[in-house]
Amino acid sequence: NSSGDRFHRAVFQKVKEVEPGMLTTYGAIAKALGLPNYSRHVGFALAGCDGAKVPWWRVINSSGKVSWRPKDRIGEGTKANPFKSKQVVLLEKEGHWFSETGTLAGWTRKLHEF
Repeated sequence: NSSGDRFHRAVFQKVKEVEPGMLTTYGAIAKALGLPNYSRHVGFALAGCDGAKVPWWRVINSSGKVSWRPKDRIGEGTKANPFKSKQVVLLEKEGHWFSETGTLAGWTRKLHEF
């Protein structure tokens, strides 16, 4: 429907504002859109975005972690080549690193301000 399409486009536009090396949360995007209770909907919108045009990997959950999405796993699931999140790989390429508990190190200091 057209209102859903408009919402998705608005989400994608907000995500495009987040510079490399910076992060945002689903809730921050929802709040920036004037819809503070729509963080889950932001996640649904990002699940269907074009990763070449929208840097979806810069959006994390409110605990500073990557929300696991099975379709984004890479690797074989073996000891030699375990599964890894594509989002984690892309964030690491931008210079981020993770604690042993899976939290992005220093994430609260790297949040984009809308």
